[in-house]
Amino acid sequence: MNHDRERSFFENYIGKPASSFVLLAQSGSARRNFLAGTADSKFIVTSNSNIAENESFFYFSDTFSKLQLNTPRVFAISPDRSIYVQEFLGDNTLSEILGEEGLSERALNLVKQTIEKLYNLQKATLSAIDYSQTFEYERYDELPVSNDLFYFKSFIADVLELPYHKSTLLSEFKKITAEIEKLEPRGLMIRDFQARNIMVNSSDDISFIDYQSAMHGPLMYDVVSFLYQAKADFPAEFKAEMLEYYFSLWNDEHLAEKLKLSLQPIILIRYLQVLGAYGFRGLVQRKAHFLASLSKGIGNLNQFAKSSQFMDTLPELKKIALVLGAETVQYKIEQMMAEK
Repeated sequence: MNHDRERSFFENYIGKPASSFVLLAQSGSARRNFLAGTADSKFIVTSNSNIAENESFFYFSDTFSKLQLNTPRVFAISPDRSIYVQEFLGDNTLSEILGEEGLSERALNLVKQTIEKLYNLQKATLSAIDYSQTFEYERYDELPVSNDLFYFKSFIADVLELPYHKSTLLSEFKKITAEIEKLEPRGLMIRDFQARNIMVNSSDDISFIDYQSAMHGPLMYDVVSFLYQAKADFPAEFKAEMLEYYFSLWNDEHLAEKLKLSLQPIILIRYLQVLGAYGFRGLVQRKAHFLASLSKGIGNLNQFAKSSQFMDTLPELKKIALVLGAETVQYKIEQMMAEK
């Protein structure tokens, strides 16, 4: 694939030839990111034909920079708004470090730093965001919640041909949606807040990237998205410790109680949303990154179904979650993964 446009734009920006220009691996996005270098500096050059998505990223980046938050600065934007140069924030993602080191002392400190800087971002942006500038949804309400639920239904339950009673399941989806809509407190919700979207520099300072889908939603969502991500597989005791640390940062017992009450519904909707994405990107599109996490994601939902009182109020969904853990379903997934 020709990268002349992106390289030319970058070289016009720096006023000299690039010493390096390398396409980075893609995951679930259509965006293409390049690691561009000069003799003494590194940059990220991004190419994306979805201009609305770019405009949201530009807005949030500008707002976050004004608030002096740990996010990339955008240095240059092409006239057609499809290519931009942004700040290089480190050679490694937190996901890579966790994969290499497990819960080393360094990794533990980085996780704690992530929780603290997420709190700082949430607090700093409480009254600073114009949500009309968002990309797909202004707020996490009926439309995006329903989309997440049907993503799970379509690309997990239906693709795997799991048995369920349709009207009962849809009624339970309405119940989940109503529960999510009333959760407090609310503020900026990055949504895809996980270790692969957190950069770590040579000084072990962390920065957040990929926030173009941010919206107004429950503050607990990003905390859960990070601590309960399938690939990181944090131990239960460590998750509990980090949750308590996050609650303590607010220094408000009443608000902390509200955050705790929102925990179970948010864990459920996040597990369902992530599994839907794994099903679509993995089982349908056969992307290796998502296939690798599918079994762990199923295990997380299955275990949640067995232990959560909230799931007891959703018997049809609980039945699906339990069936997902059956050997016959695992065999079907293995067969689908083996097909090319």
